[in-house]
Amino acid sequence: MVDEPLASAVRRGPLADIDTVYTLPDGRRCVVTFANRGSDQLHPVRRSTGDLWVAFLASDDTEPPAWEDWERDWVPAEWLLPTGRLDRRRQRH
Repeated sequence: MVDEPLASAVRRGPLADIDTVYTLPDGRRCVVTFANRGSDQLHPVRRSTGDLWVAFLASDDTEPPAWEDWERDWVPAEWLLPTGRLDRRRQRH
């Protein structure tokens, strides 16, 4: 059985790309986690309920320095409000 990708849309517009920043109703900012699932195309990581796997940005809107430092959670797609783009030049190293 192959996982068919679900439509990449949220109520306020399409999931853009890995650099789109979204704001949740509680004010936290995040990016959607994408995976290639063994292909050349990236797809947002979703579970069967449609919830998306998101990664929360640090308080200064940068990516945490290490993979294990990311806080992640499943959120309903309709909670995502696109509010900007991730500025990779500002990232901590």
